[in-house]
Amino acid sequence: MKLTRGAWHALFAIGIALAMGLSLRNGFVYDDVAAIVNNPRVTDHAQWHTVLRSPYWLGTLWRPFTVALFAAQWLVGQGSPWLFHFTSLLAYFAVAVILFRLLQRLGVDQNIAGGAVLLFLLHPVHVEVVANSVGQAELWTTLALVTATLVYLRARQTGTERRWLPVLLFVVTVGIMSKEQGFVAPLLLGAAEWLLLGQGRQPVRARIRLLVPVTALTGLLFVVRGILLNSSIGETPAVALHGLGPAGRFVTFLGVIPEWARLVVWPIHLQADYGPPGIPIGSVMMLRHWLGFALLTAFVVLFVHHRRGTPVAAFGLLWAAIAVAPVSNLLTPTGIVMAERVLFAPTIGLAIAMAAILPAAATRRSGGAVLAAVAVGWGVLLTVRSAMRVPTWSTQERFYTDMVVDAPMAYRGWLVAAKYWDDAHDHPRAIAELQRAQELWPHDHGVAERLGQIYRQDGHCDAAIPVFTAGLREDPSASSLRAKLVECLIVAHEWGKAGQTASDGVALGQEEFRAEQARVGRFRVAADSAR
Repeated sequence: MKLTRGAWHALFAIGIALAMGLSLRNGFVYDDVAAIVNNPRVTDHAQWHTVLRSPYWLGTLWRPFTVALFAAQWLVGQGSPWLFHFTSLLAYFAVAVILFRLLQRLGVDQNIAGGAVLLFLLHPVHVEVVANSVGQAELWTTLALVTATLVYLRARQTGTERRWLPVLLFVVTVGIMSKEQGFVAPLLLGAAEWLLLGQGRQPVRARIRLLVPVTALTGLLFVVRGILLNSSIGETPAVALHGLGPAGRFVTFLGVIPEWARLVVWPIHLQADYGPPGIPIGSVMMLRHWLGFALLTAFVVLFVHHRRGTPVAAFGLLWAAIAVAPVSNLLTPTGIVMAERVLFAPTIGLAIAMAAILPAAATRRSGGAVLAAVAVGWGVLLTVRSAMRVPTWSTQERFYTDMVVDAPMAYRGWLVAAKYWDDAHDHPRAIAELQRAQELWPHDHGVAERLGQIYRQDGHCDAAIPVFTAGLREDPSASSLRAKLVECLIVAHEWGKAGQTASDGVALGQEEFRAEQARVGRFRVAADSAR
């Protein structure tokens, strides 16, 4: 039975309600607090005029469209989180509708297209995007990329390039101003031109008529972004990636691939943080990396296989590769080793590939019935897992409690949770989690600084000194950590070590420690005089 377009839209809405609907009960959690609640460009209308020229809430990210929509939702809902979550659900539905239209434009049977979109919507790997308000950045940029592809194909196939060019440029701009992955738009459209429209004998000029202005606009916005933020890099690299060259990042990337594959195929276990030592960092090849290399090779072989026989499938696979490239750490180190949210845009490509490949299996004898049964069973499992995962983002306490339970082998998860408990004045719990983070990954001086500072605040400089010292060995350039160590050494009357620590800072070019040298000297003289 062939369902109508309206029926499929209704199924999309029902699927979203069942899988993600509980997110309406969620509050502001994790990055929501910094990006929305504590962001004056969102909460203070007097600062709205600075949104376009200002960074996102941290680093050198530039997402003015996302921030502007946050501000609008804050104003309309008077700071209530339910409106943010309702908006995310609407955006998720919009992604589904446009993806459905795109698949039909690509010639996929309506029922197959609807089934592929429904499975995409139910997938638990998307919970982090939909259940967490800051996930709107992924939603808007992905919606823009899918819409741009649909507009591009329609314009090229109908010969109405001039009519659709303003719309295309506007949509691409929205995607870029929503999140950095929007910058891949020219590559995705170029892939569509090459794989889906390249069989004709049109002259080169006709084939690049839309690609040239889109590419020019993308380049212009990249320059504008660099001028406004005084940086061309997306964000501060993760500590675990510091010092890694291209070879080390490639090997790390190979170690991430099996995790991506597991999350796409069997997302039973989900976690809010991924990193070392659970995901190994560096250039030493282990079994995990060889498995990643095998999966990468299989992916390339699959693309080549479908390149001529099933170009829509090849396009979907290439979409996935292009969409994941900016967050793969191959081109440049990013602020994460891996995260579930970054798979949102790539899984659009996998949905396209699946929708193109499945009809071949369905045409075999009894293949259609078996395929439908498998899809229904898998869909039920995905729905249940998604609905169970959504409450993780319900409250701060629930989130940070679940974080370390779900990701026991990701040191940064323990660090982030410890920061929350520290801010909540639960020092024993914060200390325990920081100690666990240090055991897992002793190379992040930030763990030592946070742990030592708690000891220091509690009046235990004797415990803080060895912790600060270990952290400074990991990163001698950490001036704030060095300053805290000097303070504790002064408290402990370890004048020689305090002076030497300050002198080492001066030798590294940290001129502020010249004053600390003199200060240590004065304290030492005063102490000697008091004897």
